[in-house]
Amino acid sequence: MTTELSRRRFADVLTATVIAAYVLVALGTAVSTTDSAAACSAWPTCATDPIVGSGTGDTLLYWGHRVAALVAGCLVLASGLAARRVAVGRRVTALVGCALVLFPVQVLLGATIAVGGPSVAGPIHLALAMAIFGCLLVALVFTLEEGTLEAESDRLTPTPNPSPDGDDAGGVSATAPQSAPRPTGRLVRLRRTIGAYLTLTKPRLMWLLCLVALAGMGLATLSGAALEPATALATLAGGVLAIGASGTFNHVYERDRDQRMDRTADRPLVHDLVPARNAVAFGVGLTVVAMTVLLTWVNALAAVLTLAAIGYYAVLYTAVLKPNTAWNTVLGGGAGALPAVIGWVAVTGRVGLPAVALAAVIFLWTPAHFYSLAIAYRDDYARGGFPMYPVAEGVAAARRHIAFYLGATLLAASGLGWVAGLGWVYGVTSIALGTVFLRSVVRQFRRPTDEVALRSFYVSNYYLGAILLAIVLETLVIGS
Repeated sequence: MTTELSRRRFADVLTATVIAAYVLVALGTAVSTTDSAAACSAWPTCATDPIVGSGTGDTLLYWGHRVAALVAGCLVLASGLAARRVAVGRRVTALVGCALVLFPVQVLLGATIAVGGPSVAGPIHLALAMAIFGCLLVALVFTLEEGTLEAESDRLTPTPNPSPDGDDAGGVSATAPQSAPRPTGRLVRLRRTIGAYLTLTKPRLMWLLCLVALAGMGLATLSGAALEPATALATLAGGVLAIGASGTFNHVYERDRDQRMDRTADRPLVHDLVPARNAVAFGVGLTVVAMTVLLTWVNALAAVLTLAAIGYYAVLYTAVLKPNTAWNTVLGGGAGALPAVIGWVAVTGRVGLPAVALAAVIFLWTPAHFYSLAIAYRDDYARGGFPMYPVAEGVAAARRHIAFYLGATLLAASGLGWVAGLGWVYGVTSIALGTVFLRSVVRQFRRPTDEVALRSFYVSNYYLGAILLAIVLETLVIGS
């Protein structure tokens, strides 16, 4: 009992250390992209005397970074001492020791930057901070896994009746779908048909993907390009039509498998509310209209990339990857990442590094987001014949990958702030929601239930939506 309690306390300390290391990385990128560094030209204080100096926003931000460094350093030291006292295994001890060795080097580099050292010290400083965070996160995952693997099978139970917004979000019905009664009134039939066609477009996915494109357009304005309202509206309209086309093709291809799954058993094609031939024609029509809008009011490159996104999701992901490999979510993440590049291209007519950085965030976020849903519905996916990662490799492996992809997402989001030159709004939002996201994933190890996994899935949506809104706010509201 004492050993178990000691490991639990060690995991608590290590969790706090990982969070502190992430906050340090995110604050560091915020400092490097603002004028905060210029506010402090000495070390360890911001002036030649020990007094803090003027309380400007830049100075406070820089001091916040230094306080975060102090807190993180103390926690790294505490984790290192605890790792020696608790039987945590060689891997964990080595990883925590790595962070303990790297941290003083990180401090020295920070001091070099503060007193006007060479410019190369900045990127090295950021890279070391990310390495420290990575070592600590992997150590935390290994520590948490020791307490969850033995309880895996009997604690994971199906979660009833949620209807999440996911890759294949649909309602929940009985296991064996029943034919829906046909309405008799003409107006009722019309409303039901319209609703069925709307369902084919997967409207629940639209808000987040449109927000990704809008964030891409906002980032493009940082390059000096002007965003015209007509361009923004046309890009979003074309995007909505393209998303609808992709979703429709997905419904058509998966209609037989959908009958076997509770989550998708009420889809329109399962109940013949829309004939498959009509659905295909509908999807083609949406694609044609989307291309017309983008070619007419945006530009050819944006149209080409949008068509590629439709093909990526409808063909590469739906028909090739999803039914055939456990890596379908990872490899299929590019479909959701492309709107970031499309948004940038709509404004500038070319591809830019900040857009690629935002696309990388979306790509890495996708497994961290979707694997939680796949854990909660692994039995449903197994009935449908889909080798989703938790089905093919097990829940423990999927949870581990959630943590690793989350760590990569958090680092990529910090890198995006550094590449794009985003400020304190983005930095604070990333820290706050990233911490919540990280805690929700840690809770999946502590309480390995489907309910907790599903809650983490929702938190991942809030995280991405929040940082995208922060980008839009900084670039299109504050920046304008």
